[in-house]
Amino acid sequence: MPRKKTPATPFDGLVGPEEVLKLSRELIRIPSMYSKEHAIANFIHRRLDKWGFSPRYVQVDGYGPDVVAELGDRNDPSVIFNGHMDTVDVAEGWKHDPFEAKIENGLLYGLGSLDMKCGLASMMLAFRALAESRCPRGCRVCFQAASGEELTGAGTMTLIKHGKFRRGKAVIVGEGFGGFNAVTNGRRGGSYYDIAVIGKSAHGAQPHLGVNAVIDASKIIVALDEMDLHSKGGLLGDDFRPLRDTQLIQKISGGGGSLTVPERCVFTVVRSTMPGSKVDATMDIKRAVDRLGLRSKVTVKLRTGLTDPYYPHLTPAGSELVRIARKVVTQVTGKRPRLACGVSEADDNLIARYTKIPVISVGPGESGDLARYHQSEEAISISQLQYAPTVYARMASILGGS
Repeated sequence: MPRKKTPATPFDGLVGPEEVLKLSRELIRIPSMYSKEHAIANFIHRRLDKWGFSPRYVQVDGYGPDVVAELGDRNDPSVIFNGHMDTVDVAEGWKHDPFEAKIENGLLYGLGSLDMKCGLASMMLAFRALAESRCPRGCRVCFQAASGEELTGAGTMTLIKHGKFRRGKAVIVGEGFGGFNAVTNGRRGGSYYDIAVIGKSAHGAQPHLGVNAVIDASKIIVALDEMDLHSKGGLLGDDFRPLRDTQLIQKISGGGGSLTVPERCVFTVVRSTMPGSKVDATMDIKRAVDRLGLRSKVTVKLRTGLTDPYYPHLTPAGSELVRIARKVVTQVTGKRPRLACGVSEADDNLIARYTKIPVISVGPGESGDLARYHQSEEAISISQLQYAPTVYARMASILGGS
């Protein structure tokens, strides 16, 4: 039976569901595939400026700029709203125009509707509501719209390097996998391995004289597919099913156009790692390769760069942030959310690792057949949008005043 909702707070009613829907549609109509976030950043900057804030751009190499704004005394610990502006590319199979933001049968269709323009719009409006209600003394709130999340996390990493998380008390990311049925208090990490297989070329009419790198690579792929991966009990994914490590062969390339035994084949392996799992599994992969006794020379290299690897994280269920998040979502929606561990790496991982600030992800989203993240016909149930700004504003007010 749904729980009884609590009485209204000062910022309740400052944002109507029609306004959330309107702003969400405006954001969806601005194409913002990763590295092309300039137009949406300008829109958000203008809107925040119109509302009376003093937003600032933070330049991000190779991407559109981040947009940041602050509310409250800079000397106070801050609650940070973080969301990304970029989307993936348009996938094959769309029936609706991905940029029309069409409403049909209670659903809002559009690229980024789930991931995560509705959450971003809700955070913008929650930020405004906190200002209009004169949020509690000692409560400082920071709003961050980041670029490049879908590729490298460059936008959030830039904010970290520029000290935009300094004096942070809690971070709320507005990406709601599973919608308000879940509070995502952890995420799997992502480790990327580049594997090169070097054989020996020979005339293709005499393959026995060479060492076929493509064939040896295929043997390695089969062996990796059969590896027994780590499993950690007790954590559920966004679909509320038990979660474990997984491994994906993401990309493969080898061979040429002439009648020649291919001497080189390269492929990429992505391992999604649970909190508590081994982040660097290079030696495990090498041992699996060595057992094959191949004639090719094989190298295994873990990618390390600006954000690689993504380290898994888990904000404890008993932490102040998680407890308040679950309490507020229950108050606003009438249903108590379950805890979930995100199946994929995201900016949450970077925030947790490099700032050490408690972070969760919560907001409008979908599960089951409607969870069309990174797919065609991405859509979100409009009914969720009425809750989001109030959830964010209440959480920030409680956390900031505690």
